[in-house]
Amino acid sequence: MKKSLIWGLALGTLAVVIADLMHRNDGYALIVLSSWRIEMSLNFLVLALLATLLIGALLLKLLQGTLRLPGRIVRYRALRRQRKGEQAFLSSLRLLLEGHFDASIKSAERARKYGFGMGYADLLAARAAQGLDDPDRAAVWLGRVDADDSTLVAARLEQEAEMLVARRQFEAALQVLMLAQSETKPPRSTASLRTELRALLGTERWEDVLLQVRSLRPRDGLSQGFLASCRRQAHLGNLRHYRSDQQRFSMYLVQIPHSECDADLLDAADAMLSRMLADEWTAKARAFIETQKTR
Repeated sequence: MKKSLIWGLALGTLAVVIADLMHRNDGYALIVLSSWRIEMSLNFLVLALLATLLIGALLLKLLQGTLRLPGRIVRYRALRRQRKGEQAFLSSLRLLLEGHFDASIKSAERARKYGFGMGYADLLAARAAQGLDDPDRAAVWLGRVDADDSTLVAARLEQEAEMLVARRQFEAALQVLMLAQSETKPPRSTASLRTELRALLGTERWEDVLLQVRSLRPRDGLSQGFLASCRRQAHLGNLRHYRSDQQRFSMYLVQIPHSECDADLLDAADAMLSRMLADEWTAKARAFIETQKTR
Protein backbone atom coordinates (compact mmCIF):
# COMPACT_ATOMS: atom_id res chain seq x y z
CA MET A 1 0.00 0.00 0.00
CA LYS A 2 2.79 2.44 0.91
CA LYS A 3 4.70 1.64 -2.27
CA SER A 4 1.60 2.21 -4.43
CA LEU A 5 1.01 5.60 -2.76
CA ILE A 6 4.58 6.70 -3.49
CA TRP A 7 4.25 5.67 -7.15
CA GLY A 8 0.90 7.53 -7.42
CA LEU A 9 2.41 10.73 -6.01
CA ALA A 10 5.42 10.50 -8.32
CA LEU A 11 3.30 10.02 -11.45
CA GLY A 12 0.95 12.81 -10.44
CA THR A 13 3.85 15.20 -9.92
CA LEU A 14 5.34 14.22 -13.28
CA ALA A 15 2.01 14.81 -15.03
CA VAL A 16 1.69 18.29 -13.51
CA VAL A 17 5.25 19.21 -14.53
CA ILE A 18 4.74 18.00 -18.12
CA ALA A 19 1.40 19.83 -18.42
CA ASP A 20 2.98 23.07 -17.17
CA LEU A 21 5.87 22.78 -19.61
CA MET A 22 3.54 22.14 -22.53
CA HIS A 23 1.37 25.10 -21.54
CA ARG A 24 4.36 27.43 -21.59
CA ASN A 25 5.74 26.05 -24.84
CA ASP A 26 4.55 28.08 -27.86
CA GLY A 27 6.92 26.59 -30.37
CA TYR A 28 5.84 24.96 -33.63
CA ALA A 29 7.19 22.51 -36.17
CA LEU A 30 7.19 22.92 -39.97
CA ILE A 31 7.34 19.88 -42.21
CA VAL A 32 8.04 20.57 -45.93
CA LEU A 33 7.69 17.86 -48.54
CA SER A 34 7.94 19.05 -52.15
CA SER A 35 4.98 21.43 -52.52
CA TRP A 36 3.39 20.30 -49.30
CA ARG A 37 3.87 22.25 -46.09
CA ILE A 38 2.57 21.07 -42.73
CA GLU A 39 2.75 23.34 -39.73
CA MET A 40 1.85 22.06 -36.24
CA SER A 41 2.55 22.90 -32.65
CA LEU A 42 5.57 21.31 -31.07
CA ASN A 43 3.42 19.85 -28.31
CA PHE A 44 1.22 18.04 -30.84
CA LEU A 45 4.28 16.68 -32.65
CA VAL A 46 5.70 15.28 -29.42
CA LEU A 47 2.38 13.68 -28.51
CA ALA A 48 2.03 12.26 -32.05
CA LEU A 49 5.50 10.72 -31.88
CA LEU A 50 4.82 9.18 -28.48
CA ALA A 51 1.49 7.78 -29.69
CA THR A 52 3.17 6.37 -32.82
CA LEU A 53 5.85 4.66 -30.72
CA LEU A 54 3.22 3.24 -28.37
CA ILE A 55 1.04 1.91 -31.17
CA GLY A 56 4.11 0.49 -32.94
CA ALA A 57 5.18 -1.33 -29.76
CA LEU A 58 1.68 -2.77 -29.34
CA LEU A 59 1.57 -3.94 -32.96
CA LEU A 60 5.04 -5.50 -32.62
CA LYS A 61 3.94 -7.30 -29.47
CA LEU A 62 0.84 -8.58 -31.25
CA LEU A 63 2.92 -9.77 -34.21
CA GLN A 64 5.35 -11.60 -31.90
CA GLY A 65 2.45 -13.27 -30.10
CA THR A 66 0.96 -14.37 -33.43
CA LEU A 67 4.27 -15.83 -34.59
CA ARG A 68 4.77 -17.68 -31.30
CA LEU A 69 1.23 -19.05 -31.24
CA PRO A 70 2.00 -22.36 -33.07
CA GLY A 71 4.85 -23.10 -30.66
CA ARG A 72 2.67 -22.32 -27.67
CA ILE A 73 -0.03 -24.65 -29.01
CA VAL A 74 2.53 -27.44 -29.42
CA ARG A 75 3.85 -26.92 -25.87
CA TYR A 76 0.33 -26.79 -24.47
CA ARG A 77 -0.59 -30.06 -26.16
CA ALA A 78 2.63 -31.68 -24.98
CA LEU A 79 1.98 -30.51 -21.41
CA ARG A 80 -1.60 -31.77 -21.53
CA ARG A 81 -0.39 -35.11 -22.90
CA GLN A 82 2.21 -35.34 -20.13
CA ARG A 83 -0.39 -34.59 -17.45
CA LYS A 84 -2.71 -37.26 -18.82
CA GLY A 85 0.14 -39.73 -18.89
CA GLU A 86 1.12 -38.84 -15.33
CA GLN A 87 -2.46 -39.30 -14.13
CA ALA A 88 -2.69 -42.66 -15.90
CA PHE A 89 0.62 -43.80 -14.40
CA LEU A 90 -0.37 -42.82 -10.87
CA SER A 91 -3.73 -44.53 -11.36
CA SER A 92 -1.95 -47.70 -12.46
CA LEU A 93 0.25 -47.62 -9.35
CA ARG A 94 -2.72 -47.01 -7.05
CA LEU A 95 -4.79 -49.78 -8.65
CA LEU A 96 -1.86 -52.19 -8.39
CA LEU A 97 -1.52 -51.47 -4.67
CA GLU A 98 -5.28 -51.89 -4.23
CA GLY A 99 -5.17 -55.27 -5.99
CA HIS A 100 -7.17 -54.25 -9.08
CA PHE A 101 -4.67 -55.85 -11.42
CA ASP A 102 -6.61 -55.77 -14.69
CA ALA A 103 -7.52 -52.09 -14.23
CA SER A 104 -3.88 -51.37 -13.36
CA ILE A 105 -2.75 -52.88 -16.67
CA LYS A 106 -5.23 -50.73 -18.58
CA SER A 107 -3.99 -47.59 -16.85
CA ALA A 108 -0.39 -48.58 -17.60
CA GLU A 109 -1.33 -48.98 -21.26
CA ARG A 110 -2.74 -45.43 -21.26
CA ALA A 111 0.41 -44.06 -19.63
CA ARG A 112 2.52 -45.81 -22.24
CA LYS A 113 0.28 -44.45 -25.00
CA TYR A 114 0.90 -40.90 -23.76
CA GLY A 115 4.64 -41.60 -23.54
CA PHE A 116 4.94 -41.02 -19.79
CA GLY A 117 7.39 -43.25 -17.88
CA MET A 118 7.07 -45.98 -20.47
CA GLY A 119 9.59 -48.37 -18.91
CA TYR A 120 8.12 -47.89 -15.45
CA ALA A 121 4.61 -48.43 -16.83
CA ASP A 122 5.83 -51.70 -18.37
CA LEU A 123 7.10 -52.86 -14.97
CA LEU A 124 3.82 -51.95 -13.29
CA ALA A 125 1.82 -53.82 -15.92
CA ALA A 126 4.10 -56.86 -15.61
CA ARG A 127 3.66 -56.86 -11.84
CA ALA A 128 -0.11 -56.61 -12.27
CA ALA A 129 -0.07 -59.49 -14.76
CA GLN A 130 1.91 -61.52 -12.24
CA GLY A 131 -0.82 -60.75 -9.71
CA LEU A 132 -3.32 -62.19 -12.19
CA ASP A 133 -1.15 -65.33 -12.43
CA ASP A 134 -0.71 -64.69 -16.16
CA PRO A 135 3.01 -65.34 -16.86
CA ASP A 136 2.67 -65.02 -20.63
CA ARG A 137 1.14 -61.57 -20.35
CA ALA A 138 3.76 -60.54 -17.79
CA ALA A 139 6.55 -61.75 -20.10
CA VAL A 140 5.19 -59.56 -22.92
CA TRP A 141 5.31 -56.47 -20.71
CA LEU A 142 8.78 -57.28 -19.40
CA GLY A 143 9.96 -57.72 -22.97
CA ARG A 144 9.13 -54.06 -23.67
CA VAL A 145 11.15 -52.62 -20.80
CA ASP A 146 14.61 -52.66 -22.41
CA ALA A 147 13.37 -50.95 -25.57
CA ASP A 148 11.43 -48.28 -23.67
CA ASP A 149 14.04 -47.47 -21.00
CA SER A 150 17.50 -49.03 -21.06
CA THR A 151 18.22 -47.82 -17.50
CA LEU A 152 15.66 -50.28 -16.09
CA VAL A 153 17.41 -53.48 -17.18
CA ALA A 154 18.34 -54.41 -13.61
CA ALA A 155 14.81 -53.77 -12.35
CA ARG A 156 13.41 -55.90 -15.16
CA LEU A 157 15.77 -58.76 -14.33
CA GLU A 158 14.89 -58.62 -10.62
CA GLN A 159 11.19 -58.79 -11.39
CA GLU A 160 11.73 -61.58 -13.90
CA ALA A 161 13.61 -63.59 -11.26
CA GLU A 162 10.74 -63.17 -8.79
CA MET A 163 8.30 -64.42 -11.41
CA LEU A 164 10.46 -67.46 -12.14
CA VAL A 165 10.65 -68.32 -8.44
CA ALA A 166 6.87 -68.02 -8.18
CA ARG A 167 6.63 -70.48 -11.10
CA ARG A 168 9.17 -72.77 -9.35
CA GLN A 169 11.74 -72.37 -12.13
CA PHE A 170 14.55 -71.98 -9.60
CA GLU A 171 17.62 -72.61 -11.76
CA ALA A 172 16.44 -70.11 -14.36
CA ALA A 173 15.80 -67.59 -11.59
CA LEU A 174 19.37 -67.96 -10.30
CA GLN A 175 20.75 -67.37 -13.79
CA VAL A 176 18.65 -64.22 -14.15
CA LEU A 177 19.84 -62.99 -10.75
CA MET A 178 23.45 -63.44 -11.88
CA LEU A 179 22.73 -61.19 -14.86
CA ALA A 180 21.05 -58.67 -12.55
CA GLN A 181 24.14 -58.54 -10.31
CA SER A 182 26.26 -57.52 -13.29
CA GLU A 183 23.88 -54.63 -13.99
CA THR A 184 23.75 -53.21 -10.46
CA LYS A 185 26.29 -51.73 -8.09
CA PRO A 186 26.81 -53.22 -4.62
CA PRO A 187 25.26 -53.55 -2.14
CA ARG A 188 22.56 -55.83 -3.49
CA SER A 189 18.93 -55.06 -2.79
CA THR A 190 16.99 -56.82 -0.04
CA ALA A 191 14.51 -58.15 -2.61
CA SER A 192 17.33 -59.67 -4.67
CA LEU A 193 18.83 -61.44 -1.65
CA ARG A 194 15.43 -62.76 -0.60
CA THR A 195 14.68 -64.04 -4.10
CA GLU A 196 18.08 -65.74 -4.34
CA LEU A 197 17.58 -67.51 -1.01
CA ARG A 198 14.17 -68.75 -2.09
CA ALA A 199 15.61 -70.00 -5.38
CA LEU A 200 18.43 -71.81 -3.56
CA LEU A 201 15.91 -73.40 -1.21
CA GLY A 202 13.88 -74.49 -4.22
CA THR A 203 16.92 -76.13 -5.82
CA GLU A 204 17.72 -77.85 -2.47
CA ARG A 205 21.29 -76.55 -2.56
CA TRP A 206 21.44 -76.57 1.22
CA GLU A 207 25.14 -75.79 1.60
CA ASP A 208 24.79 -72.76 -0.63
CA VAL A 209 21.83 -71.61 1.46
CA LEU A 210 23.87 -71.85 4.65
CA LEU A 211 26.82 -70.01 3.12
CA GLN A 212 24.54 -67.25 1.88
CA VAL A 213 22.65 -66.88 5.17
CA ARG A 214 25.83 -66.83 7.25
CA SER A 215 27.37 -64.15 5.03
CA LEU A 216 24.44 -61.75 5.47
CA ARG A 217 24.42 -58.93 7.99
CA PRO A 218 21.60 -56.92 9.62
CA ARG A 219 22.30 -54.05 7.20
CA ASP A 220 21.21 -56.29 4.32
CA GLY A 221 17.61 -55.76 5.40
CA LEU A 222 16.43 -59.37 5.76
CA SER A 223 14.55 -60.19 8.94
CA GLN A 224 16.09 -62.55 11.46
CA GLY A 225 12.95 -64.66 11.33
CA PHE A 226 13.33 -65.24 7.60
CA LEU A 227 17.04 -66.05 7.91
CA ALA A 228 16.36 -68.46 10.78
CA SER A 229 13.71 -70.19 8.66
CA CYS A 230 16.20 -70.55 5.78
CA ARG A 231 18.87 -71.99 8.09
CA ARG A 232 16.38 -74.44 9.60
CA GLN A 233 15.24 -75.62 6.17
CA ALA A 234 18.85 -76.06 5.02
CA HIS A 235 19.84 -78.08 8.08
CA LEU A 236 16.72 -80.23 7.84
CA GLY A 237 17.43 -80.80 4.14
CA ASN A 238 20.94 -82.02 4.93
CA LEU A 239 19.70 -84.18 7.80
CA ARG A 240 17.10 -85.81 5.57
CA HIS A 241 19.84 -86.45 3.02
CA TYR A 242 22.03 -88.19 5.64
CA ARG A 243 19.31 -90.09 7.52
CA SER A 244 20.12 -93.32 5.66
CA ASP A 245 23.63 -93.15 7.15
CA GLN A 246 23.37 -92.86 10.93
CA GLN A 247 27.05 -91.99 11.35
CA ARG A 248 27.01 -89.11 8.88
CA PHE A 249 23.66 -87.99 10.27
CA SER A 250 25.06 -87.81 13.78
CA MET A 251 28.33 -86.15 12.67
CA TYR A 252 26.43 -83.46 10.82
CA LEU A 253 23.98 -82.84 13.64
CA VAL A 254 26.57 -82.36 16.38
CA GLN A 255 28.53 -79.80 14.33
CA ILE A 256 25.55 -77.45 14.02
CA PRO A 257 26.32 -74.26 16.02
CA HIS A 258 24.23 -73.67 19.14
CA SER A 259 22.95 -70.35 17.73
CA GLU A 260 21.36 -72.27 14.84
CA CYS A 261 19.79 -75.03 16.92
CA ASP A 262 16.25 -73.79 17.49
CA ALA A 263 13.50 -75.89 19.03
CA ASP A 264 11.83 -76.78 15.72
CA LEU A 265 15.10 -78.08 14.28
CA LEU A 266 15.85 -80.18 17.35
CA ASP A 267 12.32 -81.61 17.42
CA ALA A 268 12.55 -82.56 13.74
CA ALA A 269 15.96 -84.18 14.25
CA ASP A 270 14.63 -86.09 17.26
CA ALA A 271 11.73 -87.38 15.16
CA MET A 272 14.19 -88.63 12.53
CA LEU A 273 16.26 -90.35 15.21
CA SER A 274 13.20 -92.17 16.52
CA ARG A 275 12.98 -94.04 13.19
CA MET A 276 16.62 -95.21 13.32
CA LEU A 277 18.16 -98.22 15.00
CA ALA A 278 19.82 -97.43 18.29
CA ASP A 279 23.63 -97.43 18.22
CA GLU A 280 26.53 -95.31 19.44
CA TRP A 281 25.94 -92.66 16.76
CA THR A 282 22.26 -92.22 17.51
CA ALA A 283 23.19 -92.06 21.20
CA LYS A 284 25.60 -89.19 20.48
CA ALA A 285 22.94 -87.44 18.45
CA ARG A 286 20.35 -87.77 21.24
CA ALA A 287 22.84 -86.55 23.80
CA PHE A 288 23.55 -83.51 21.63
CA ILE A 289 19.84 -82.77 21.31
CA GLU A 290 19.30 -83.02 25.07
CA THR A 291 22.28 -80.78 25.75
CA GLN A 292 21.03 -78.11 23.31
CA LYS A 293 17.53 -78.19 24.80
CA THR A 294 18.81 -77.65 28.34
CA ARG A 295 21.02 -74.65 27.42
